[in-house]
Parts: sequence; structure tokens; C-alpha cells
Amino acid sequence: MGTGTSFTGLYYAAPLLILPAIYFLRSPKKDAAKPPSKAPPNASFRWRKAIDDLRVYLPLVIPKDKIHQRRMLSYGAVTALCISAGRLVKAICPVLMRRIIDKLGSPAPTGAAGLPWMEIALFVLLRNVATSLVTSVNRSIRTRASRELGSIIKLTLYNKLLDQTAEYHDNKRSGSMWTAISDSGAMVVEFFSFLVFHEIPMVLDIAVGVGTCWTVFDGSLGLAMVCVMAVYVAVSVGLPSEMRMLFQSFAGAKQRAVDIGYDTILNWQTVADFNRFDHERTRFSNAVHAERELQVEMERPFRWMGLWRNVAAGAGVGLVCLLGCYEIQKSNRGAGDFVMLFQFWTELFSTVDMLLDSVTMLEHFLADSSKIREIMQIQPAVRDKEDAVDFELDDGTIEFENVRFSYDGQRETVRGVSFKVGGGQTVAIVGETGGGKSTLVKLLCRAYDVTDGAIKTDGQDLRSVRLSSFREHLSVVPQSIGVFNMSILENLRYANLEASTEQIEDACRAAALHDKIIKFQDGYAQVVGEKGVKLSGGELQRLAIARALLRKARIVLLDEATSNLDAETEERIQGYLKKWYAGRTVVVVAHRLATVANADLIISFKDGQIVEAGRHDELLARRGYFYQLWNKQRLAWDPSKGEDVSESVDATT
Repeated sequence: MGTGTSFTGLYYAAPLLILPAIYFLRSPKKDAAKPPSKAPPNASFRWRKAIDDLRVYLPLVIPKDKIHQRRMLSYGAVTALCISAGRLVKAICPVLMRRIIDKLGSPAPTGAAGLPWMEIALFVLLRNVATSLVTSVNRSIRTRASRELGSIIKLTLYNKLLDQTAEYHDNKRSGSMWTAISDSGAMVVEFFSFLVFHEIPMVLDIAVGVGTCWTVFDGSLGLAMVCVMAVYVAVSVGLPSEMRMLFQSFAGAKQRAVDIGYDTILNWQTVADFNRFDHERTRFSNAVHAERELQVEMERPFRWMGLWRNVAAGAGVGLVCLLGCYEIQKSNRGAGDFVMLFQFWTELFSTVDMLLDSVTMLEHFLADSSKIREIMQIQPAVRDKEDAVDFELDDGTIEFENVRFSYDGQRETVRGVSFKVGGGQTVAIVGETGGGKSTLVKLLCRAYDVTDGAIKTDGQDLRSVRLSSFREHLSVVPQSIGVFNMSILENLRYANLEASTEQIEDACRAAALHDKIIKFQDGYAQVVGEKGVKLSGGELQRLAIARALLRKARIVLLDEATSNLDAETEERIQGYLKKWYAGRTVVVVAHRLATVANADLIISFKDGQIVEAGRHDELLARRGYFYQLWNKQRLAWDPSKGEDVSESVDATT
């Protein structure tokens, strides 16, 4: 298997060196008006950069899976045979043409008897039948290999995105990332298929053509052909090094237009609420115009390059023809030699032309596929250690040990937090908005890793256990509720894929949602729409609570789980949850203090720190920060209560 893998790797890696080799020849134009600090990188740097950029794609085009490797090896072997056969045909056909012309020009019997039937038949057979057969097989293999690579690339990129953490997804546009998978994935397949099935044959065509002319004619003619092609290449790749920056700018402008359109359609209701339709039309129009202007600017250098290429091509053809005629006349050769030379030269020049056009394709590809390179190179901020073990649940004890955390590495959101919750107990985290309460929940889910300190569950540091094994024991109701554009039933079953319809309905009854669902036209089959737009905020929260109930986990995290519910519905749900909490460790982030009055521990959180902690009656008796929050809420509910909170103490203890 080792040899096969090496062959596959060599075969698919070879094209990575072809275009960068030409790319290396580019020499940046000097611009005295620009300061030295902004001077374009030299050719050596650009060559290394192109190689490094292309190397990122190797895991995509050379799969690690042995089944895929064997399949790609078989494709590579057949392709190599087709390429070899095609090159042999291209080398023989001009020689046959020379013999046909020489025989037609030599003294021979007139009529059909004097025709070189053998050479003509062989020429037609090779030029048409054999070429068509090789092309057909090659096209079939290319289609299969492209289909295989397309699946591998999509799955690899999709898995890479799923493996990323909240930090990555919170800072990236989902539309841009999905475009990278759907569009750029196909671009990678097309690009590498082109390299394998066109670039390698073209390079071999050049080598065979020059070698044949060098052998058949004098070596000086072969050397002249190489020199002419070198000049042609130098003229063709003489684009300024800033072109790559222009390609990148165009790719960025194109992506901005996509992002604006995606965001506008996704947030159509917000656009309608503020009547900003004209504003969005203008914004999208400006983005499209900017993309078009960059495209026009990008095309200008190629028009000049085309002119110089035509001049160089014409001069090259004239020089080779003159040298060829001189060589043929000097060696007393026939007209067939000139036809053969001209046919070889035409094939060679068209091949070099296509190869040079591929350099532009390389530029476009490296610019347009930058998102793929970003996805392939990024490492998850939160990932399992090499020696991580499975999480072993005991009673669900949670402990924060001097935990510190910062989102940006500068301003700390959590500062020296320490507390412990026994298994089966309920802890409530309360405080003003923006104090860092939800961040504690994210850290406990290990959406982020702590900057300092440790979070332990049943004595196990979360960083030392496999993340997936720990999350199996979590049931979460987040502040921002995510739903799929599927039916209510499918969204509910997402929490427990094996849940029966009866279990789902029981969970919805407990969350005061069942009666609402059966009133919908399609009942549980009702599609919720993108981001749940067809459900109200309260209905979404109740759906999230029902999902948490279906999860049947021993550790429960509720982040403002009932903030959008009316008092009657909230009281009904809270009554069920209090019974459901039995035997579970529950962490509740709450704004309404009355809903957590029975918690075993209440933590008052402010500016990333614990201000005070204790039971409800203890905190009120201290008349500290919690007392102030409670009093403000009591005044908001009933101004006649004034500063007297004794009733609330008696009612909740």
C-alpha cells in the first residue's frame, strides 16, 4: 500500500510545481514613486508563497482514507496510461505526415497504386480513432475522479467547520463560510482536475516535441525553439506582481456583494421594520459596481499582454521557419520535413499558450479560494488534549477555581471566580445585564477555555476530558435559541433522536407548549422557518425548555430560560421544573429574582466578579447588592411596597 500511496501523492502533487515554476519567472515592475516598505515581494518569495498556498490543498486532493486512496490510485494509473498513449500518438502523427508528403513527392506509379495507403491508414487511425478513444477514457476518469474529490472536499471542509469553536463562529459570517464549501469546493475540484488532466500532458507534449525536433533535426534548431519559447514565456508572464493583489481585491469585492445580499435577505424583516429598502438596494448596487470596476481594471493588463504575446509569437514562427528551411535545404531533406517541423511547432506553441493561460487561472484560484485555505489552516481554539479521557459522571458536582477569562485577551470578562455546587443542587447566577453571567455558562459548556484557573465537574478538569463525552451529560437552554428550518417535531427530536412521539408531547405539555402546537395548521409538522421566524419569542423559549426536558441529562444549564414568558405561563413551567430538578445539578442564569428564590445557592455577579453568595433569605438579610436588585424589582412590580422587603423574605424562605 505504501508504494501506491506514494505514487498517488507524486502524481497529484506534481502539478503543484508546474504553475509556480512559471509563476517564479515573474519579475515585479519597479515603481520609484512607491516607498521601499511597500515594494512588491521578489520572485523567490512569490514562488514560495504560491507553493505554500497550494500545499494547503494536499489533504483535500490526497485523501487519507485507504479506500479512497486505492480508488484514486486506480484513477491515477489509468490516467497515466492515457497520457502516455496520447503523447505517443502526438509524437508519431507528424512523422507519419512527413512520410506521406515525401512519398507523394517522390517518383512513383500514378493513380491509386502510388498512394502511401499504409501511412494514410495509420495516420487516420492514430489521429482520430486512437485519439478519440484515449480522450473518451480520460474524460470518463476525470469525471469519476472529480466526483470523488468533490465529495471528499465538501465533507472535509464541513467537518472542519463543525470542529471549530464558538470563538470562530461568533466572529465569522455563516454565509461566507457556507459559500466556501459549496462554491469554492467545486473550484478546487475543477482546478486540480485541470492540473492533472491538462497540465501534465501539456508539459510532456513540450518535452516530447522539443526532444523529437532535437533528434530529427540539428540540435541548434531544438535550442532555437527552446529560446523562442523562453522569450514568449518571459513576455507572457511579465505582468506586475500587484496583479495578485488585484485578484484578491476582486475576490474580496465579490464576497462583499454576496455577504450584503445574504444579510439583507436573511434580515428582511428588519429592513422592512425600518423601511430601509432603498438603502439596501443602494448598498448592494454599490457593491456590485465595485466588483465590476475591479474586474474591468483587472482585464486591462491582459489586453496589453495579448498584444505582446502575438508579436512574440509571430517573430518566433518566422525565426523557426527560417532556421527550419535553412536546415532542410542544407541537409537536402524533403518537403515532408518542413511540414513535420511546422506541425510540431504549432502543437508546441499552442501547448505553451495554454500553459501560460493557466498561470492566470492559478492567480484567480489562489485569490478566490482564500476562504478554503483559512478553513483548512485554522485550528480549533478548544480541542481535546492528546491524553484526554472520557468524562465519568458521578453526582454532577461543579467547581470553579479562581477562573479568569477574556474574549479578546485584553479586558477580562470573568475575574477570579470561585464557587462550588454540590451534585443535585441548584445554583442561580444573578446580576445586572452585561456583568458576565452568560459567559460563565459558556465556560461551563466549554464553548471557550478559561484563561486561568480551572472548571471541574466531579473533580475532573474539563480540559482533561473529551469534550464530546462531557457534552453528552449536558442539557442547555441558551439565551439565544437556535432552531433549524424544519418542523417543530424535528426540532424537538434533535435533543433526543430516539425520543418517541409520546415523550415529545409530554415534554411539550410540561413546557406549556403542546396546546399551542396543536392549534397550528400542521400541528407538530409545522415548519418553524429560518431562525424560527414563525414562532414567537415565548414559543421559542418553551420549545427550548421542552428540548432540555427530552435530553434527560444530569447537568442542566438555563440561561434566561423564561425571560420571554408571561407570569402565568412562567409559574406553570417553574412548578414542573422544580420537580424535574430533583437529582440534577442545575445552573440558572436569571434576571427575575423571584424565579430563583428556592435555589440552594444564589451568586450575585457584577463586573465579572462574585459580589456575594448565599441563600435567598441570607442575601436579603445582608442588605447588600442582591438586596438592592431585589428591592428594585419589587418596586417595579409594586411601587407601594417601598423599601420594605420583609414580605418577600417570608414568602420565599
